[in-house]
Amino acid sequence: MVRTGRRLAPALAAIAVAALLAACAEPDLTVGVPSTTTTAPPQARVADPPDGDGAPPAAAEGGAGEATAPGETTPGEATDPPEQAEPSPDGSEPQPAAAPSAVVSDDSDPPPAFEDQPSTGQDPSETTLPPPAAEAPGLTATTLRVAVIADVETGGVADGRSRSVQLAVQAWAEAVNATGGLAGRMVEVVTLDAGLFGHEAVLAEACDGDIFALVGSDALLDDEGVELLGGPDCDLVDFPAQVHSPRRAASPRTFQAVPASAGSVNVGALRWVAERQPVRIRSTATFFMDFPVTVIAAERTAEAARGLGFELVYDPSVTIGESFDPYVADMAAAGVHHVLWDGDTHRLLRLLESLDAAGLTVGVNCGTACRSALFMDAAGEVADGVLVWSPYLPLREEAQSPELATYRQWLAVIDPESTPDLQGLAGWAAGRLFEEAVRRAIGAGTPEEDPGALSTSSVAAAAARIMNWHGHGLHAPSNPGTGDPSPCGVVMGASGGVLFRFHPVRPGTFDCSPENLFILEATARLGLDSLAEPDATWQTEGQSEPDGPSSG
Repeated sequence: MVRTGRRLAPALAAIAVAALLAACAEPDLTVGVPSTTTTAPPQARVADPPDGDGAPPAAAEGGAGEATAPGETTPGEATDPPEQAEPSPDGSEPQPAAAPSAVVSDDSDPPPAFEDQPSTGQDPSETTLPPPAAEAPGLTATTLRVAVIADVETGGVADGRSRSVQLAVQAWAEAVNATGGLAGRMVEVVTLDAGLFGHEAVLAEACDGDIFALVGSDALLDDEGVELLGGPDCDLVDFPAQVHSPRRAASPRTFQAVPASAGSVNVGALRWVAERQPVRIRSTATFFMDFPVTVIAAERTAEAARGLGFELVYDPSVTIGESFDPYVADMAAAGVHHVLWDGDTHRLLRLLESLDAAGLTVGVNCGTACRSALFMDAAGEVADGVLVWSPYLPLREEAQSPELATYRQWLAVIDPESTPDLQGLAGWAAGRLFEEAVRRAIGAGTPEEDPGALSTSSVAAAAARIMNWHGHGLHAPSNPGTGDPSPCGVVMGASGGVLFRFHPVRPGTFDCSPENLFILEATARLGLDSLAEPDATWQTEGQSEPDGPSSG
């Protein structure tokens, strides 16, 4: 099915993708007894991040943000012990749980001193802020203004798709400001609504407006206008929550807490299914939706799935308003047991509803769409059988990462009715990465600390040197500076409207097998149009040798 040219030629054609897991002769591995342990957060917990952030306010008891967290049970509820074994493929007694592939420590060392930071010749306690003459867009003596680009109002196509990310960035800013701000400035967050189809316009608005950086953005069509980033007329640095297009991932001023790469696909969840259901993966379906960015994602996932032994027997193209009922009938006729999905949340919900109405049970291997509370709350039990690969720890594993509690508690400050989710956690992680880059840019915590050294170029240069970063324990170590993708993650499954850890079974751990990264060949360059050449200035300004490894 290498029809990439034909699918992308008509502009908005075919798409999305999807993966699978299912119900058939073999046991359903995506639904079962959860294997994660519930741990209530300690009282007045402090995230204890390396940059000295203070304690967040305690979350209000009974608040909606605490009681309805998607993908996890509420504090104090009993769940199965962490040593629970995974189900065996043949339905026999559970097999012993494998040793975890990677463990993230919640201990964080202070950031190292940076000898190459410019010195002010002053005692750190006497450092002064830059005078008004030195102000830059989004930067004054008292404020640092950042923007988050999100899909909020989309005319009913995907309304609220990025709401949890938007709230997470606001929560991060509130937490930072409670401890004195960044570089002596209070952080202000501006939300720019891409509305799904207006990304280029709002990106241009950010470039021309009073904005210092993009932090925590999550817009589905994030490749539109991406050539502006790093261009001569757009002095922004970009720390997105989620990257959806190869062009955005390759942008010279884009830094991701958990980098995605155009040359590879993370297939951790697909491998987990293929090892346990080698027969059922021979009847897999994909759906190509009508956005070019989702067509690209679907083609890349399809290449990787085939490399793992999946046989794609059904791959229709679907437009925005179509009913899924005819496609479900075709799936039943083709004997489909699995679906690979890389499309948007709203249309996946419609597919699941059509499957449920037809009484057809299939497994779904879902991309980023299923990490949101929007999906879990709307789908409920209809989502049973959906698998998600998460680069972040499950939200209730606060004993392993107190930063999870920090995110939850500050989110409740911003909106007590909001629901924490993995999508929002990605926005919070983006804020933490930006925070670290700013601290490095001014030499925070060193004798040479100089808030006046803050600029987009110094922040980009600092971000380019961040290695071995785990976001204060939110994810496995990654390399935002180089953009190298991480093989690490957790297989999570939906059951009863909630996500549970499936693999590896021990809380606080990740599967970091190198085989989780599938190196693409046929689709490696798909979607990579010409990008603006990186500005070499920010890569060398005030820098000499790269820093050693950091611990986030």
